[in-house]
Amino acid sequence: STQSTGEFCSRTNVSDDVVTAIAAGAQMYSNYTGQLKCLDLDSDPAGDLGMTGWDYQACMEMILPISSDRSVDMFPDDKFDLKSYVSQCEAQWNTTARPFWLKYFFGGMDGFDYSGYSNIFFSNGRLDPWAAGGTAIIEEKFCLSDCPNVLIEDGAHHLDLRASNPADPDSVLVARKQEVEAIKRWTSASRGRMEL
Repeated sequence: STQSTGEFCSRTNVSDDVVTAIAAGAQMYSNYTGQLKCLDLDSDPAGDLGMTGWDYQACMEMILPISSDRSVDMFPDDKFDLKSYVSQCEAQWNTTARPFWLKYFFGGMDGFDYSGYSNIFFSNGRLDPWAAGGTAIIEEKFCLSDCPNVLIEDGAHHLDLRASNPADPDSVLVARKQEVEAIKRWTSASRGRMEL
């Protein structure tokens, strides 16, 4: 949520030292009670949030090629190797990975022709770490018709798709209203075509 993103940011602003700042932020996620003397980075603090399902999907259908390069970030060099990644995934899940399924099923950003698509609502939260790879850079008129593309100023990851909360910022409330209006518009148009 926006509130937890703000809390994370306030915790990481405790030091100019990057490692100290990251450790302070990690405490919020992995040691929010403050009871642990040392963080167990191998445990899943999210517990019941369905990370196993995400791990499977990230292996089988939504492969995200993430690399690091110590000349531009603080992490050791780690070049993404698709062949190795697919082999590890297939060994872990005992099934065949489909590394290009997402692109072939939904289309890719690089020159894919979306002109025949319609009734897609694109939303991106500016506070979402994945926003850089989102659709905020696409012009709304890139598809056949009615493909709103909304950048939610105070939105975090999928915040507009979650249940409402009294702490929701106004920009999220506005986006939800736009989403509902779009769905009503699409279903009403569909109903009109079905009636004889």
